[in-house]
Amino acid sequence: MNLDKLQINACIRSGWQSVDLGFLMARAWFRPLYFAGLLAMLPLSAVLLLVFWKSPFWALAIIWWLKPFWERLPLFIASRKLFDEEAGAWSSFRSFPLKDILPWLLWRRFSVQRAFDNPVTVLEDLRGGQRRQRLRVLHGKYSDVALGNQFVCFCFELLVCFGIALMIDFFTPESLGLEVYDKFDDLTLLGEWMFTLSGFMAMSLTMPFHCMAGFALYLNRRIELEAWDIEISFRSLANRKRASESQAAGLLASLMLAVIVCLAVPGSADAAIDHDRDSAAGLIEEVLQSEDFGQERTLRKWRFKDWSEEVDEEAFPEWLIEFLEWWEENVDWSTDFSGTAFLLKIVLVILFLGLVTYLLIRYRGPLSRLGSGRPREKAPAVLFGLDVTPQSLPPDVPAQVMRLWDEGGYREALSLLYRASLSRLIDKYEIAFRASHTEAECAALVKARGIESLSDYFWQLTAVWRQLAYGHRVPAGEIIQDLCQGWTTELSDESK
Repeated sequence: MNLDKLQINACIRSGWQSVDLGFLMARAWFRPLYFAGLLAMLPLSAVLLLVFWKSPFWALAIIWWLKPFWERLPLFIASRKLFDEEAGAWSSFRSFPLKDILPWLLWRRFSVQRAFDNPVTVLEDLRGGQRRQRLRVLHGKYSDVALGNQFVCFCFELLVCFGIALMIDFFTPESLGLEVYDKFDDLTLLGEWMFTLSGFMAMSLTMPFHCMAGFALYLNRRIELEAWDIEISFRSLANRKRASESQAAGLLASLMLAVIVCLAVPGSADAAIDHDRDSAAGLIEEVLQSEDFGQERTLRKWRFKDWSEEVDEEAFPEWLIEFLEWWEENVDWSTDFSGTAFLLKIVLVILFLGLVTYLLIRYRGPLSRLGSGRPREKAPAVLFGLDVTPQSLPPDVPAQVMRLWDEGGYREALSLLYRASLSRLIDKYEIAFRASHTEAECAALVKARGIESLSDYFWQLTAVWRQLAYGHRVPAGEIIQDLCQGWTTELSDESK
């Protein structure tokens, strides 16, 4: 890697500035990048269209699924052009290895940072634990930008696909009698072919921009971590110095500078500085804390609770990954892979089942929280000093209340009716009373349930209970009889 031949300005950019740089790289190198992707995609597309000529959407689905493979050759060529090296599409295609391709077509297929992570596999040739460790270092603060690039490019690909299809349909003369839709507004075979070819064109046109945007994010992160800009600046200074030394005036100036430096060097007694361990540590800490050395920023963003941004590749068992790696190394795809439609359908079914399994495992945390609402709080056993558990109530509450009332136990009778009402409201209507609620707050919760007759009854019972409990005002017997009748109507097991 010769940084002197770097074709971009090595400076630290923001995430979206890096994406813009990637689009500019795609525009500058569009022809070789476009034909590189097309060269890899075209032969298999032709074969699949012949196999699925009655269902061309299957061919489009297979080519779309293999996008991680098609994106490698444009990335490989761009990495050579970045350092001003000539790399033809055909020569690169012949020498390009299938590096770690099976994981990218299985559990990594729907990675939201594919374009950002591809250079680690294609250019650095890292696998397993080394790859995961490298990605943890590179991702940093650009994970959200990589996701945005993936989403924007996917939407743009859909727009280009439908735009090409509608343009073809719009400019096709009706006199040709070509029907894209049947009388039920479903696509005819001709319509499927039109949208399939439009999808191929959109995929090949947008692929260079998507790849280069992710590649630019990767380059920006490396410039930030490895200080390419500083290294290039030092090399430029060294080159200018070497050029000046080739001239006579430069040589004279160097000699004069050497004399001045020699005269300015202090003696050994003056230059010797005695630093102990503590003073050296303090000096290092002072340098590290200076503003010129580095700065810290705090970034806030939305994410799931207890959610990790790292790619959880450990969700798959190790034996499955080892089996797939063995399969990749020992199976010759060019001789062992049959091109029949039946085998292709079997492969698609296996890939689909693998995708569903991965999604269920990968997002098991958020999925488990989708259907679960807020956990119901345990109902209190005591409210206002009253036992409201169903076991504490007699079988016939109104009869027991009237018996206590006739015996002169006014407070006991009304307290039994009130706590029986609270218990039935908790058990039958599942009203979430709390031990900290007051009588008025409990009545307000009953009113919020929206049952007018029940709300009116409980408001009346609460008012009578508060007058007796706090004001020591005994109500008339007719009121107690009416409350008992209301309890039977609203809160007994026979009530609706």
